Amino acid sequence: MRLGGAVTALAVLAATAAPARADEPVAPANPHVEPPAAEPAPAEHGWLEGDHLTGDWGGARSALGDAGVTIDLIYASDLFTARGETAALGHIDAALTLDSKKLGLWDGGTLYVLVQNNHGTKINDHVGSDQPVTNLEADPYTQLSELFIEQTALDERLRIRIGKQDANRDFGTPRFGGNFINNNFGMYPTAPLASYPTTGLGALVSARPVDWLTGKLAIYEGSPETGGLGLTTAFRMGAGYMVVGGASVTHRFGPGGRDGGLTSAGVWRQSADVSEVGVSAPRTFDTDTGWFFQHDERIYLHPTDPDDPRGLTLIARVSWSQPDRNLVTRYAGASAAWHGVGPRHNDTAGIGGGYLRVTEPVGGSPGPADEWFVEAFYKLRLTSFVSLQPDLQWFHHPGGDGSDVFVAGVRFKVKL
Repeated sequence: MRLGGAVTALAVLAATAAPARADEPVAPANPHVEPPAAEPAPAEHGWLEGDHLTGDWGGARSALGDAGVTIDLIYASDLFTARGETAALGHIDAALTLDSKKLGLWDGGTLYVLVQNNHGTKINDHVGSDQPVTNLEADPYTQLSELFIEQTALDERLRIRIGKQDANRDFGTPRFGGNFINNNFGMYPTAPLASYPTTGLGALVSARPVDWLTGKLAIYEGSPETGGLGLTTAFRMGAGYMVVGGASVTHRFGPGGRDGGLTSAGVWRQSADVSEVGVSAPRTFDTDTGWFFQHDERIYLHPTDPDDPRGLTLIARVSWSQPDRNLVTRYAGASAAWHGVGPRHNDTAGIGGGYLRVTEPVGGSPGPADEWFVEAFYKLRLTSFVSLQPDLQWFHHPGGDGSDVFVAGVRFKVKL
């Protein structure tokens, strides 16, 4: 048995996300971590009612938040077993958010910095899936993952972000999908966007002309790498670039308009040298394209009670990329999760699954072939800052040609 250290994951709700209540299962900007409360816990709250294991630092955390400085850490640990082997993975995130208005500078500005460290072993080494089994899996690294400045205007209807960033925050994980551990519930496996762990330099413009419609257009570096500062890879000869655009439509219904959903779709185009896959004598292309679509629906148990977070979340996703130049060319997935189990209003249980069309099977068999997966979990939120999540996954033909395998594990997470 090879054991990695304890996992840690950061959670700062960057300015791209609307303020979220700590007890609602909203996906954070970084899909690998659980969102904290929008503001530091008031000092008068007891320790157990607070949002961090280390409390309010004698009032310093609240004072920093009021002054426009937010510091957040999460400690997490993944322990999974498959085919008689066990792997433990560690992940450390540390983030700093500066609010220009609270700092007394100007309105609508945010500086966000995220530093990550990944260590330990990957359970997918024993599973053989085409995609990581968990959304924390990566080779060991230490890096500056995000460093960007963001500016909002026109009552936050216009948003501009420039710097190193994770495209998953705008084009990947659905709003309520962050509770699932399987990596395919995050960034689409068909889309080679700059995303965890290979975040990259980029610029994004987001516009919301009316309350129900948002449009986004972004450009990212085409060949980002993991590790180090990663602030120069976009300027290498032949690095290329990635352009992605999308739109999302929201709707609300029911008593008080609390129930509702979001439908989003987008397209991407990569300009870089891309090798042909699935053939013995590959050609080289200078472009690659694809599209994606997803829909989520949130239905509350008691929609007229804003203090009751219990309810059902349904998500459906599908994506496509050019078959002759991508390892995964088709993806479809769906999930259902219930937040608030019995008297435990903050616990979440869910089940989901999907399939991938793999051009080159991982085991070397002739392709293309299909991989199917199913995941079920129960997230036990012991306090606002500690959660324990047993997780079960089953893979049919992992990697397209592997033998079926059952994976079991647990994720522990604590907000420091």
